Amino acid sequence: KEWLSTRLKASIQHEYDRKLETFKTELKTQQELAILNIKTAVAREAAFHSAAHASFAEGQKASMERKLNAVDRLWGSVLQLRGGLPPVLTFMDVMTVDEYRGAKDHPTFRALTTDLTPEKLATLTVKSIEEARPFVGEYMWAVFFSYQAIFLRILFLLHLGRTDAEKIEWHKDTGTRGLIQAVLLPNELKAFDQLQFGKVSWLQQRLEAKILAAAQKVISGEAFGAESLEQAMLIQQGISRLSTDVPPR
Repeated sequence: KEWLSTRLKASIQHEYDRKLETFKTELKTQQELAILNIKTAVAREAAFHSAAHASFAEGQKASMERKLNAVDRLWGSVLQLRGGLPPVLTFMDVMTVDEYRGAKDHPTFRALTTDLTPEKLATLTVKSIEEARPFVGEYMWAVFFSYQAIFLRILFLLHLGRTDAEKIEWHKDTGTRGLIQAVLLPNELKAFDQLQFGKVSWLQQRLEAKILAAAQKVISGEAFGAESLEQAMLIQQGISRLSTDVPPR
């Protein structure tokens, strides 16, 4: 009986050991397979993210290139407009605001305003720049167009000033004044009003500085605040009000 019991125990132990080894082997195989599946999934996920990141980076690069090109084109338009402004503005800049009305019969003023016709002013308008608008943002676009509209308006008023002395006082013109108020900050407007001479160059430099500051924001990716967007809307409204008086673009 002892021999039979011993044999039975040994047989049971052997079968147990065999099944345990088989279970361990199967468990190890399953574990290795699970690890392989996890590694495959991780590699697939990493590849997906890498491709998505590469695509995003490429898109960002393309977007930045288009922004840079748009900013470059718009600033080139500023330089084009500045370069085309007639010398009568320099003449006005050396006069005090009290001397503006007396300019009507000044020989130099008469000579410099001879060709300030609506047709001539229309040639100063910057064309083929509309496609830059989505990439420079509404604020930069609005400041640029206010720059153009204000100076075209000033020249148009000087043209009318050949027969109407009041028109030469361009800084008092309702439409021009409204647009200047929309684009300048309150402290800037106060400084502008206090100037007795050099108003034209001061205004030109201030508007160009605003365009450059906006360009830096666009290039850096910094968002324009709600205040800037609201100001852009006011500028656009001011430009619209001038549309019936400024020569066609």
